[in-house]
Amino acid sequence: MSQGTASGSPMTGAHASDPALSKDDWRTVFALLDTALELEPAAHADWLESLGAEHDKLLPMLRTLLHDQPAMAASGFMQPPPGIASSAPRPASPPEPAPRDLVGPYRLLREIGQGGMASVWLAERADGLLDRRVALKLPHASLGSSSFAERMARERNILASLTHPNIARLYDVGTAADGRPFLALEYIDGQPIDTYAATRASSVRERVELVIQVARAVAHAHAQLVVHRDLKPSNILVDAEGRAHLLDFGIAKLIDPPQDGAAEDAQATLMLGRALTPDYASPEQIRGDAIGTASDVYSLGIVLFELLAGARPYRLPREAGAAALAELVAQVDVPRPSAVAADAGLCRQLQGDLDAIVGRALRKPIGERYATIDALADDLERHLRGEPVRARPDSRWYLAERWVRRHKLETAVAAAILVAVPAGAVAQAAVLAAIGAGATIALWQMRVARQQAGAARNETARAEQVKDFTLSILQAANTDAGAGGATTVADLLKAAQSRIEVELAGRPEISVELMTSVGDGLLGLGQFDDAADILHKAVRLAKSELGPRHPHTPAAMVAYASVLVNLNRWSEAIPLLLPAIAEARRRHLTRVLVDGLRWLSSCSLQSGDFDAGVAHSQAAIDAVVAAGNAARKLDAVNAWASMGSALDAAQRAGVADAARRSLAHARELYGDRTTESVLMVRILLAKGLATEGRDVEALAELDSALADTIQFFGPTYPRIEAIANFRGHVRLNAGDVAGAIADFRMQLAAGSPTNGVAGVNLGLGHSSLAKALAAARLDEEALQHYEISERLFREATDAGHPHALRSLSVRAFLLMRLGRLDEAEQGFSAIAEAPWRGSDQERAAHLGRLSKLRSLQGRHEDAITLARESVEALRANPATIIRATAMGALGTALLAAGRAAEAIEPLRVAALLYAEKQLMMSPDQADAIAALADAEAALGSLPASAANP
Repeated sequence: MSQGTASGSPMTGAHASDPALSKDDWRTVFALLDTALELEPAAHADWLESLGAEHDKLLPMLRTLLHDQPAMAASGFMQPPPGIASSAPRPASPPEPAPRDLVGPYRLLREIGQGGMASVWLAERADGLLDRRVALKLPHASLGSSSFAERMARERNILASLTHPNIARLYDVGTAADGRPFLALEYIDGQPIDTYAATRASSVRERVELVIQVARAVAHAHAQLVVHRDLKPSNILVDAEGRAHLLDFGIAKLIDPPQDGAAEDAQATLMLGRALTPDYASPEQIRGDAIGTASDVYSLGIVLFELLAGARPYRLPREAGAAALAELVAQVDVPRPSAVAADAGLCRQLQGDLDAIVGRALRKPIGERYATIDALADDLERHLRGEPVRARPDSRWYLAERWVRRHKLETAVAAAILVAVPAGAVAQAAVLAAIGAGATIALWQMRVARQQAGAARNETARAEQVKDFTLSILQAANTDAGAGGATTVADLLKAAQSRIEVELAGRPEISVELMTSVGDGLLGLGQFDDAADILHKAVRLAKSELGPRHPHTPAAMVAYASVLVNLNRWSEAIPLLLPAIAEARRRHLTRVLVDGLRWLSSCSLQSGDFDAGVAHSQAAIDAVVAAGNAARKLDAVNAWASMGSALDAAQRAGVADAARRSLAHARELYGDRTTESVLMVRILLAKGLATEGRDVEALAELDSALADTIQFFGPTYPRIEAIANFRGHVRLNAGDVAGAIADFRMQLAAGSPTNGVAGVNLGLGHSSLAKALAAARLDEEALQHYEISERLFREATDAGHPHALRSLSVRAFLLMRLGRLDEAEQGFSAIAEAPWRGSDQERAAHLGRLSKLRSLQGRHEDAITLARESVEALRANPATIIRATAMGALGTALLAAGRAAEAIEPLRVAALLYAEKQLMMSPDQADAIAALADAEAALGSLPASAANP
C-alpha cells in the first residue's frame, strides 16, 4: 500500500505514518487537541510552546494537524487521516443533524446548545414507549465517532454513578445510524444561574441558597470520586421553581489513585489535554497540575463571587497559552466581593461573612481553601442562620454578635420571663418545654395561658413557685455560677427531674405538670429511659393525688404511653391511652386527645391492625378540625404526620399528601428551624415521594435529613435507625442494591440494645437487610436474616402478624431458589391458610412467590393461576416495583408453561416498570429482561401457526 501523500500537502510521509508514534502517543495527541481546538487559531503557537519538553516528540504532528485543521474539518476530519492513501472510496462526512431527524429511538426537535465538540438537541422518544423529552448530546459529524467515543463513554460512566436532584440525570445511551455515539440526558428547562438571578433580581440570600444547592450536588459527585472541572454559570441551569441543576460532566475526572509512577505520569499527560474556561479555572488546573476536589471549590467560589458582586474577580485572555495563563493567575489579586459591588447597600450585605467565605474559597494555595465543597456549603448555611462562620476568626466580639442575632427570640423570651406578671403555672412551665421543644411553642403557651389566667391568689402563688423553680434551673446552667461550659439541654432536664421530687414535695399539681414537661423534653431528645422513669412517677403521683378527672392526669398518661411506644412496649401503652383519650374527649383537651389518638394509631400499626391505625389517625385530624383556632399548630403537625405514617405502614396512597400538610403546618410553627418533628415529617415526605416515583428527590431528602439528624442530634441518636431503614428501601426500589444493604446494616447498628430498640423494629431491620441481600442474590445470608426476623416478630407479636408471615413466605421462596424444593413446599404449606390480616399486598406478593415454586414443580396451570391472582390484586397498587415483580412472575410462569406468545406482554410491562423506577439496573430487572429475550427467542423459533394461535 502506498505511503505517499497528496501533492502539495505539508504532511510528509514521515509524519503521516511515523512508526515512532505509539498507540499511547496518538491518544495523547488527541487529548491535547481537545484543548487546542477550543483556542483561537492565533493562540496555537503560544499553546504549543507551553507544552514542555516531554511533548517534543509530538510537536511536529500537532503542528501539522493544527495547520491543516480548517481544511480537514471541511472535508471530514480524520475520516480517514489525510496522507494515508486507500483503494477504497473515501466515506463522506455524515450530514449535521436537523429537526425531525431520528437518532436511535429519539426524534430531534430543536437545537438547544452548541459546543466545540458536540451539539445538544431537545428530543423526544419516537417509539412511544415513554412520554419523555430529553437533551440529546451528539458529537459533531466532522469529528467522527471514534474521536469522541472515549470522551462520551467517560461522561456516560460518570453520569450513571450520580443520582442527585441537582444533577441532570442520564436516561439513555446509544449509537446513531451513522455510528456516532449519543447521550440522552434529563432536559432542564431553565436559565444559567447568573441570568436567572439577574432577571429575577434575586436577593443576596436567594443567591447564596442557589450556590448551596450547587455545592451539595458537587459534593455528591465528589463522594462518587468525580471532579467536575468545569463549574461555570452556563453549566448550572435554574428552573422556574428555583432548583439549580448541574450539567456537562464532559471533562469531569474520576479520582483514581495512580497504581505506580508510570500511571501517574500518564494521568498527568492526559490532564494537559484539558478543556477549561480560564476565568473559572483553578490555578492548578491552568498550570496543568493534578486536579482534585479543591479545584471545584475554587471554581464554585468564582461563581459565588460573580453572583454576589455582579462581576467576576478577574478576567483572563482566552487566547493566551497555558504558560501565560498560569503566570497571569499567579499574579492577579482577588478582590473582596464587597469592593466590586455596584452600590453601597449591596456592599454592606457582602462585608464580613460573605467576603470571608468567598476569600477562603479563592485562596490560591490548595491547603488554605475549604477542605471540601461541603465545608463551603456548611459555612454559607451558617451565615444564613446567623451563626459564626469558619472563615472568620473566633473573636469574642464576633461570636457574641452572632449569638445575639441568632437568639433574638430566645433573648426576648428570657427577658419576658424576668419581667412578666405571674400568669399561671402553665405559662411558667412552658419555659421548661421551651428548652426541649423551642421558644416559639413556649411563647404560644404563655400567651394562651395569660389569656386564661385567673386572679385567684392560690394560682398566683403557684405560678410564682413554678417561675422560681424554672429560673433556678436556668441559673444552675450559668457558667458564671460555676456550671461547666458543656452543660446540655439533657443535663438541665435531668437536673430538673431530680429536684422536682425533693423541692416540690407536697405540691402534686405543680409536680405532675413539671414532671410531664421534663419527660416530654427528654423524649424529644431521645432520652427514652430517663423519660420513662420520670413520666411513670408523674402518672403514679397524678392518679394517687389528683385523681383520674384532673386534666394533668390524662396528659401524664399520654406522655408516658408515648415513651412506651417508642420503646416498643405498645401493649403496655394501650391501657394508658384508652382512658386518657376518653377523659380528654370529655373535657375537650385537644392536645391530649390528638396525642393520645396518634400514639394509639402507632400501637395499632405495630400490632398489624392497619385499618385501625388509619382510623385513629383520621380521628386525630378530626379533633384538630373540630377545635378550630383553639388547636395548636403542633397538634396539626402531629395529626397529619400520624396519618402519613399510618398510610405508609398500610401501604396505601396519600402518604406524600399527608406529609406535605404536616410539613406546611410545621413551617408555620418553626420556620426554617430543624426539630425532631420536622425531620421525621421530611422522612415521611421522602417515602411519599418514592411512592410517587420521584426517587431522586426522595433520596436527596433522606440524605439531607440524615445529615441534619447527625449534625443536630449526634451519630447515636435513635431516629437514625428509622432514617437508614427508609433510605434503604428507597435505594432498593431504585435498583441500588449495594447502597440498600449498607443502609440496612447501618439500621441494625443504630438499633442495638444500647439504644433501647428491640422486638418489632429489630425484626424489621433483619427483614429489610434480608430483602436487600436476596435482591443481590446472596440467598444463604439472606436466609439467615429472615430466620432471625421471623423469630423476633413471633416473640414481639404473634405468628399471624403480617411481618412474621412475610418473613416465612420469603424464607420459603429462598429455599426454593437454593434448590431445596421440599423444604420450600413445607414453608409455603405452613402459611397456606394465613389470614394476612389487613395486608392484601403482602398476600398478593406471597402468591407470586408461590407461583414460581409451582412452575419448578411442573404444576404450570396452578402457577399461572396464582400469578394472575397476584397481578390482579396489585393492579392498582402505587408501588411500581411491587407491580413489576408481579408481572414478572406471571410472565415467567407463562414462559415455563411453553406459552411464550402470552408471556411477552407481562414481561415487557415488567421490564418497562423496572426501567421507569430504577435508577440502576438491579438483578431483578436483569432477570425480567433476560426472560423477555427468552420469550421473544422462543416465539421466533415457533411456526407461524403456533406463534399466532
